[in-house]
Amino acid sequence: MKRGELVQKILYTLLVSGAILVILSTPSGTRRLLKQLPRELKKYRRARLLRTLDRLRAQNNVEYIKEEDGKIIIRATENGRDYLKRIDFDNLSLKRPDVWDKKWRLVIFDIPEKKKIAREALRNKLKDMGFKKLQHSIWATPFPCEKEINLVKLIFNLSDWWLDVIITKNIGKREYQFKKYFNLI
Repeated sequence: MKRGELVQKILYTLLVSGAILVILSTPSGTRRLLKQLPRELKKYRRARLLRTLDRLRAQNNVEYIKEEDGKIIIRATENGRDYLKRIDFDNLSLKRPDVWDKKWRLVIFDIPEKKKIAREALRNKLKDMGFKKLQHSIWATPFPCEKEINLVKLIFNLSDWWLDVIITKNIGKREYQFKKYFNLI
């Protein structure tokens, strides 16, 4: 396992989901924590997961917020978001499933001229991730990409602008060309 892999997964989960609700004061609370974790974090031993969370808290990458009812919410801090951007964003890519589900993912965006730098950076990142341009603001891939696009949207601070993933079974007359490009035929 790569060093820092668990840290990346925890911070990514916090960044995408917003927070993790934790009730650690009892054994049943710990079990509830483990039930609500994403599948990729459940494979880690509880002790290691808690130790990593404590280290992230000491480094000011996450914060624990205690609510009145005794529940604890864990959130990524600004420092944690910056850390994740540095270590993970350059390696962001799409996983190619063994069997294609016969669906196309179209990333469609409408970003104004005043955010031209972010728009161009988005286009470059889509190209780096293996998307193919259908039109200037429409890029296609046959592989699942929703989580990755949400991360790109957060990192480029594009939450105020329209950027969506649309799933479709047909992309029109250029479909054959796209299937060849992605080695699907």
